[in-house]
Amino acid sequence: MNAFLKSKKKPSLKIIHVLRLEVKHLEAFLELLTIQKNAGARSEIPDRLEKLYHEAGRVRKFELEMRAIQSITNNKKLSKPNLFLKHLTSSKKKASKKLHKKRKEYPSFKLRDFVKHPGVRLSSHIWQQFLAVRASSILDLLAKDIISDIRSLHQLRKILKSILYVLPLGKNGEKPLRGFLKTHKKFIKSVQSKIGTLHDSNSFVTSLEKKYNIIHASEERALIKVKRKWQNDMKTMKESLQALLPPIRQFALDLKEQSTGNLNSAKLVSI
Repeated sequence: MNAFLKSKKKPSLKIIHVLRLEVKHLEAFLELLTIQKNAGARSEIPDRLEKLYHEAGRVRKFELEMRAIQSITNNKKLSKPNLFLKHLTSSKKKASKKLHKKRKEYPSFKLRDFVKHPGVRLSSHIWQQFLAVRASSILDLLAKDIISDIRSLHQLRKILKSILYVLPLGKNGEKPLRGFLKTHKKFIKSVQSKIGTLHDSNSFVTSLEKKYNIIHASEERALIKVKRKWQNDMKTMKESLQALLPPIRQFALDLKEQSTGNLNSAKLVSI
């Protein structure tokens, strides 16, 4: 994150992705550390990092939306909505300028911006407690009509990703639990990826609907077809996720059982 702040290069989509990924890793780690009181971890990331993350996200969204529109119009042999794409390009440039301004203004981050006691050792049962809480959260979400609620699906994705992010912290004392998670790693990645694609498509549709009043009449037909393609894709993805709900629930049940099984055998592992 500090390398990003110090860099003078124009951030590419890849660099923005790496930045946002680092922030997500940090969020998951801080959430884990808040369970261990003597770490003095912040319950949330600093406000300036939150703003940096969201501004980078806006740049990413405009870029992905443009790419998606271009891909669909090319594959469907539709007329290119150049005026609309020009508007998105302009919006992306504005977001990039805001991101660049924040990058110049913000000071580097220090360990004590996140934890009061950065040298503390992490108890192994904290890792297990974190996973047990995550398992319970998944089961709570699955008790709802999650497929029809994009926010709940997005929350499920964040939980699954946080499990992946803290997986390397499991040490030898938790071999059965680590083995269980490694066995299900591919499954977790697949589910969160499907939700991510669905979330992006939903975001594109929402964005297009909000910009309806600026769409030129000559491009309306092509953009309506683009929107329908996203909506059809979303329908297919929801059907795919619906079929995955039972195995997701079973994964959460097994994770909860395994992560609560050995909480009394806590060891200290260095972080």
